[in-house]
Amino acid sequence: MTDGKICDIVDGRMEAIGLFFVLKNKEKTKQTKNNVEVEVVRTKITLACTECKQRNYNMTKDKKTHPDRMETKKYCRFCKTHTLHKETK
Repeated sequence: MTDGKICDIVDGRMEAIGLFFVLKNKEKTKQTKNNVEVEVVRTKITLACTECKQRNYNMTKDKKTHPDRMETKKYCRFCKTHTLHKETK
């Protein structure tokens, strides 16, 4: 299957699913100068509520774009309100 086509006709039927997987795999990789594909590394983090200290959310983040600890306002089901959640170890 080639990258330029929307679909290929094989045995009288169209196959567009293969192209979908090719594009999906290209989104996860990044091109470098030598045309060597390198995967973008994302690290797993846990967010904890600042008020009740419960660990509520698991996420991933890119260390290049967010080198310091993340802080975001999320819903805490134990406090039953939106509170500030910080990244924990």
